[in-house]
Amino acid sequence: MTNSSIFNFTKSSSPIKTILWSGLVAGVLDAVAGVIVYFIFFKFNPFQVLQFIATGVHGAEAMNGGITMIIAGTIYHFIIAYACAIVYFFLYPRLAFLRTNITLMGLIFGLGIWLVMNLIVIPLSNVPESPFDINLTIIGMVWHMTLVGLPIALITAKYFSKEERQN
Repeated sequence: MTNSSIFNFTKSSSPIKTILWSGLVAGVLDAVAGVIVYFIFFKFNPFQVLQFIATGVHGAEAMNGGITMIIAGTIYHFIIAYACAIVYFFLYPRLAFLRTNITLMGLIFGLGIWLVMNLIVIPLSNVPESPFDINLTIIGMVWHMTLVGLPIALITAKYFSKEERQN
């Protein structure tokens, strides 16, 4: 399967549709990875993973917040995914180096997302502190590179390559 056939849904895209697709794909892949990794490391079920995301805003009590915190965690998760998609979409035509090696730039963008989340956003949030784990760190970096940054970059590049062919 080629890059062009994987992301064929972007063939008749608008900027909004492209951002919606890239944010959705990255958000879903990130959520699936999170569920798997947090089950392995912490024995969390999928609902607990979403509640854990909600702790960023609501603190530790979100873990006991039931469906309300599950919905809140889902919303916060996708807000972040869409924010990443929007940032990349608007930077892509303005920063020529993003167009030099789309795969590498997507991987670097994903690493940047992980760094911003783990060094700025999470420490400033209400997520309960946990001890450093090198295995979780490496897995988190790789999953954000491959399952968040890369799909956003590929979908965005597909949109702009179509747009360039039409001009």
